[in-house]
Amino acid sequence: MLEANRHPNIKIMSYSEVIKVDGYIGNFMAQVKSKSRFVDETKCTGCGSCTDKCPIYVPNYFDENLSARKVIDIAFAQAVPAVRDIMRESCVECFACVDACEQEAINFSMQDTIIDLKVGTIIVATGWDLYKGPDYGYGLYENVINQIELERILAPNGPTFGHLKRPSDRKRPTNILFINCVGSRDLNTHEYCSVVCCNLSLKNSKLIKLEYPDTEITCVYIDMRCAGKDYEEYYRRSREAGILFVKGLVGRIEEDSLTKNLRVRFEPVGSDTIVEAEYHMVVLSSGSLPSQGTIEIAKIINMEKSPDGFLKEYHARLDPISTKVPGIYIAGSAQGQKTIDLAVSQAKGAASSAGIPMSKGEYTMELIRAIPFDKRCAKCYKCIEACPYNAISVSKEGTLVVDIIRCRGCGTCASLCPSKAIELTYYRDDQYMAYLDELLPIEE
Repeated sequence: MLEANRHPNIKIMSYSEVIKVDGYIGNFMAQVKSKSRFVDETKCTGCGSCTDKCPIYVPNYFDENLSARKVIDIAFAQAVPAVRDIMRESCVECFACVDACEQEAINFSMQDTIIDLKVGTIIVATGWDLYKGPDYGYGLYENVINQIELERILAPNGPTFGHLKRPSDRKRPTNILFINCVGSRDLNTHEYCSVVCCNLSLKNSKLIKLEYPDTEITCVYIDMRCAGKDYEEYYRRSREAGILFVKGLVGRIEEDSLTKNLRVRFEPVGSDTIVEAEYHMVVLSSGSLPSQGTIEIAKIINMEKSPDGFLKEYHARLDPISTKVPGIYIAGSAQGQKTIDLAVSQAKGAASSAGIPMSKGEYTMELIRAIPFDKRCAKCYKCIEACPYNAISVSKEGTLVVDIIRCRGCGTCASLCPSKAIELTYYRDDQYMAYLDELLPIEE
């Protein structure tokens, strides 16, 4: 991140969001809203004196609300740029930070600014969110956490400095249950597999075992899907380390009000008995969802989404990087769930694909496009509903308009039009009829 920030050709616009995109490949116009930090980036030196003087603490969102931060503070360790921001919704405006800042960098009157950018290509890499449904007492019982919260607990710069402690009493749990496929592979929530959950359970359980070998860990799963280079070997080493894997489904979790321990009932596959056990902490391997940024950018750029909610690629197998809009590419979990190595590979592919037309300086299109004939049009607008590229619209005069940049000449509109009021350039009906007459002449 720091290396990218220092590159002369890279400009990082943090704490900003895209609010509008128009144009086409080589000529995209984007509007970016730069949110106000209420701290002048050109004056702030990152000394932290404002944070030291601030009297108000709020939950730290970066630590999944497992720790606290000051109202004015840096977003997270090693953030780029290393500039403080103020959470105005929690600020009491005591102005202790203003008095403490020697650089006079804090300005409570700052407003959001709109920045216009002209770009040639766009890469969407908006990441993913975690499923946080009420399954298995999550949000109800303190010691039921998800994998991301466990990641922050095990992180050296986390709320417990990397030492395993459960949230309720900050004591070390010695008996832990992992539950896989929470919120995914389920017809009631999300049907798809989230890909990374199984390996995430393996990694974090192994990390716990490395520091605390006496910890008893049980992992309940539907199927262990550890496909990929060395992942199956990692699964085998986890079993050898003493981690117990049980194929089955968890039925019910109840909390002991005194000890905050969790009583769990589950049924192993192939057994007629119901297992009841008590655990100090339960970790949910929750499914991954399209991020809020993915949903918003899909509306702004008018991008198509697949049934699972992720951005739809041009072709799932042959071209998972390009989209139906030339010049817009997708990478990482914006396109679908994937492991780190695949996300890195796709990011490199997207950068390479975007760089090809940029390095050439021009982009050539074969203009096989739809042409509407208003005299024939019955105004049923079936073509607009059927167009997969959203290239057809209605003008103020009520006539059909085809965007020659968005249109890809697929012919869907022409095949559906009952009035034959829209045809493809170079593929008109009279051309085909002339061609057939030459191929199949009628004998006199």
